[in-house]
Amino acid sequence: MNEHKRVSQQQVFACSIFSVDEEEFSYRDKSFTRYSVRHPGAAVFLPKTENGSLLLVRQFRAPLMSYLLEAPAGTLGIGEVPLDCAKREIQEEVGMRAEQWISLGELYPAPGFCDERQFLFLASELHPSSLPQDEDEDIEVVEYSVTEVERGIADGEIVDGKTVALFSRARFGGLI
Repeated sequence: MNEHKRVSQQQVFACSIFSVDEEEFSYRDKSFTRYSVRHPGAAVFLPKTENGSLLLVRQFRAPLMSYLLEAPAGTLGIGEVPLDCAKREIQEEVGMRAEQWISLGELYPAPGFCDERQFLFLASELHPSSLPQDEDEDIEVVEYSVTEVERGIADGEIVDGKTVALFSRARFGGLI
């Protein structure tokens, strides 16, 4: 049973991608304040080629001042369905479209401070079809075998949490 009560909530910051709320809670005879990041959610997908390899993106991540190897993903637009977001993003980031999409569920990547929900997909039956990339993205598409992705996770080359989780779901589910 949840005994926590939200006493107050006020937005203290907002930008085009997320906002931050200051919230006061009461729990039994205590009160406390938390700051929560509000995020519209994201679609994350693993494109699988005809030969069974996977298409990942090497992408610059400004907060880390580094490039990460990760599954392609995109933030949901207002009212956008997660699968529609994935279908748009695969064209923007990978230059492909997929005929088959399998939902692999969802996850919360940082529930200690953020309400972002990521919707996971496996995309296959790929065909070339591109849309322009977002202006602020620096992305390179790279093809890896399943074994190379496993090795990349094990040796620390792949450190992006959503990628590790999505790959694990697809692998443990026998889909790759």
